[in-house]
Amino acid sequence: MFGAEKIDRSPVCFTRSVPSDDPAELINQLVSGMSLQEQRDLMVTLLDQRAATWLSDMRAPRTPTLLRKPRKVRGFQVRLDLRFTKPPVWRRLVLPGDLTLSELHSVIQGAMGWYDSHLHRFRVGAEHNAAYFITEFDLDEGEEGIVEDQVRLDQLIADVGDRLWYEYDFGDGWDHVLKVEKVLSQPPGEVQLLTGKRACPPEDVGGVGGYAAVAEWVENGYDDTLLPEQFADGRHARDWLPVDWHPAEFDIEQARAGVAREA
Repeated sequence: MFGAEKIDRSPVCFTRSVPSDDPAELINQLVSGMSLQEQRDLMVTLLDQRAATWLSDMRAPRTPTLLRKPRKVRGFQVRLDLRFTKPPVWRRLVLPGDLTLSELHSVIQGAMGWYDSHLHRFRVGAEHNAAYFITEFDLDEGEEGIVEDQVRLDQLIADVGDRLWYEYDFGDGWDHVLKVEKVLSQPPGEVQLLTGKRACPPEDVGGVGGYAAVAEWVENGYDDTLLPEQFADGRHARDWLPVDWHPAEFDIEQARAGVAREA
């Protein structure tokens, strides 16, 4: 009744009309249809958005999360390491769980051998922008947050492997990590310094890099060819260093006296 209709049975290409399930292919399809200038504008926009997100994350207020205070105070055996030092500088301590962070700061100063002449900060993560607790100095500067003297150690650590980070001297950037080795059913009557390795670096030596250079010079018999660049000559360096300082020597009795004095 009707005339025969010729039907085109050749294959149809859907490359441009049907979106792919592959994100990379979708991006290729999108970008391939752009001019070079449009591609450049897209790249600038994406980078600007990424930078804005990064800056927003950096500026965002970070409040540490606290554990509930346990009904019973326990003790913790911990190892305190000065990060990035090789060989590592470390101390092993036994601490009561109800020690406040401000008290722990004093204990760390005594155990390590620092002079407490710079600012410090406790963090709950390894990154320097991790949530942290503010000090009295921060309060005076108008900063808001959780003050360290209102926080107990057992509100931050509870199990073997738990960590807490402590930074001293933001210029030299002495970064420490405290790691729980044992959880004790009873807290110690007082802070105990069990052992440790290597001397505390000299204050204001220039961070881990400056310390490494000074340690190498001393350990190699004050070799003039290894004199750290911050010193004019060997005599200047010897006068600047603490009396009888040697990086490999840890005076545990002196450190214990420091802990007792600060605790």
